[in-house]
Amino acid sequence: MVNKREKESDRESIDSKKHRKSNSSNSTEVPAKQVKVDVYANVIQFEEEESKKRSADVDADLFLETCEKLKTIFAEIAQLKTQNSSKAQEEIKAKRITGSFLFAQLKKLSRLDKVRLRAGRDALHKEKLTVDSNKLQLQNLLYEADHLRKEVQQCFQFKSQDEEIDLVDEQKFYEEAPETISRPEKTQNDEHARRLARLEWELHQRKELAAMCKTLQTAKESVAREIDSKTNRLQSLMPCLDQLLKSTRPLQDALEINIEKEWKTEKIARLLPRPLYVAYVNLSAYAEISNKLIDTRIVGDEDEAKELESTDKVENEGENAGDESDDAGDDDDDPENDGPHSSKKHHHRRQLSTVTTEVNVYKPHPLSITFKLPAAASNNGPTLSITFYFLPALRFVTVQTKLVDFETEGVAARDVLDPTKIMNCLLTNENDDNEVLHPKTKYTLHHLSLDPSTFFMKLGEHQLGKPFTWAQNLCGLNFIVSSKSTVSTFSNNEQTQETVPEIVEKMHTRLKARYQLYRQVLALEQLIGNGSKGAGTNAPSCILAQWSPITFVEYAERTLATSRFIDENLVTSNHLLYHAVLIRGSAKMDGFISVSPNFPAECPIWAITLNVNGSRLLSSNSNDIKEMEYWINSIESFKRNVSNVLILQLKRAMSSLDIFIETESIRLSSSSNEVKAEKTFLNVFRGRARSRPYKVIQNGGSVIYTQI
Repeated sequence: MVNKREKESDRESIDSKKHRKSNSSNSTEVPAKQVKVDVYANVIQFEEEESKKRSADVDADLFLETCEKLKTIFAEIAQLKTQNSSKAQEEIKAKRITGSFLFAQLKKLSRLDKVRLRAGRDALHKEKLTVDSNKLQLQNLLYEADHLRKEVQQCFQFKSQDEEIDLVDEQKFYEEAPETISRPEKTQNDEHARRLARLEWELHQRKELAAMCKTLQTAKESVAREIDSKTNRLQSLMPCLDQLLKSTRPLQDALEINIEKEWKTEKIARLLPRPLYVAYVNLSAYAEISNKLIDTRIVGDEDEAKELESTDKVENEGENAGDESDDAGDDDDDPENDGPHSSKKHHHRRQLSTVTTEVNVYKPHPLSITFKLPAAASNNGPTLSITFYFLPALRFVTVQTKLVDFETEGVAARDVLDPTKIMNCLLTNENDDNEVLHPKTKYTLHHLSLDPSTFFMKLGEHQLGKPFTWAQNLCGLNFIVSSKSTVSTFSNNEQTQETVPEIVEKMHTRLKARYQLYRQVLALEQLIGNGSKGAGTNAPSCILAQWSPITFVEYAERTLATSRFIDENLVTSNHLLYHAVLIRGSAKMDGFISVSPNFPAECPIWAITLNVNGSRLLSSNSNDIKEMEYWINSIESFKRNVSNVLILQLKRAMSSLDIFIETESIRLSSSSNEVKAEKTFLNVFRGRARSRPYKVIQNGGSVIYTQI
């Protein structure tokens, strides 16, 4: 605002000067030859020089002094105006003239101040321009210095592309490269020249290899065209072959040869995973040669298996390509360049990431194999259907079993032919579940937060069966190792062929033995409440009141009677366990029977407790019970009487109870009507141990009992 007013005052002063100039020019006649003078410019120049000669402080004092004079004149004029006289009027006029001069002087001082202000402003602007110019020049210099610093850093960090090229070593270079390229007289002493020569030799070799590659590519395309032509020719033969096959069907039917079915089966068999394929081929061959009753088939979705196979091929090709790129990257690494900057080299490496979820763990291969194993040649016995599944995520085989065209009867007998337990411990007496847990399976289960028991339980829930050790052996898998002993495994087809007959025979023997055991247990259930039925002429006096299955926990709860068998590992959770109750009068015998999974290789074991006369007798506190257990568990003709061994043992148990009660009555001289002497003894007691006569001796048409 001040600047605007100053400019307006300058403009008014200039206009007034121009007006005075015009007035003076009008009043004065200028000669025709007078030199034109710019009075305004001269005045401005004079005032500028005057402003330079005198300081602003002097002008400020002069300004104050002039103002004081004007005040005095104004006061005097005001006083004179009150006198109202002619003299006062003249003085007023004179003072007005003086005041006008003072006003002119104030204007001049104002102009001089403006001149000084404009000169200072111009000087300030000039200095600002100088400062801005210097600052801009400084910024340019700093930018150039930073740019040069970066250029220097890039030069220090520069790595030429030839450093990533794996060149031949110097000795081989001088041996193979021609002298026109190697120039040994120059390159041996000049490292840079030697590097250039080696690069030139590398370029020469690569050009030769490129030419060779082009030649081979041309040959490859030629071979591919030839293959395509032959493929088209073979495809054109397909209709002719189909027609030929249709025309030969009557001959196939006449000769009972089903070639098409075999071809289709072989085509599907190629889609099986390797373990199932090994099992299928060996089982089919064994069934064809040795046992025609074994029926082996492939079950599953063929289309899904083809899709899975194509997916696996694509993944394998990708993995192989990744491996090749890794190998090439490793070959390009130069050990001489190892240092702080070696990690900056870009090597494309394949990272294997196996995403395993709980759903994938329980997802089997789309195809499975099933073979049916009959217990007997006739159709009277059960037929066991065994299905093999392969779990790709865990790389082992599971087995699901079930009975076909056979309905079990009874309560205790039904557990004998339980499909989920019938093939337990086929090779060993140990539980097969944990034997398949090789490290990969354990790590996978740990990753999914699954313990083995939960995992095997979920396998059953998904209808996948159990991963038996013998199933892995049958399929040629060789990673199974038991916790206590190394289980024989097989990795090649010859060893698997040797194993198949052994395993199949054991399976057939197991099924046949279980069917015999089933019939025995079923017969024992029918004897409940009638002790003399089926026992021959020497009928026992006691009766079979109960024959029921029990669990291993219930068996183990009878600590005093059964603990020694469990401690000696004669009875495990895989055994079939039963509870028999024999009653005669007030006497009661509890028999706890354990049947081994390897029956009939091992005889059933009885553990006995006897409640008589208010006392509870066990083998641990009574020699009589110990002898009774020995007599029941030691059947000399056990292996010749596999079909009725339990009935024989029950008969011995019943006769032993009768003998104990009758001899005990004799010992106590009891005349109770409850006990009637029905047995004939040579000696009631014998020896220092007072042994009782449990052993049976035929005496013509009668039976005599004597000590063991």
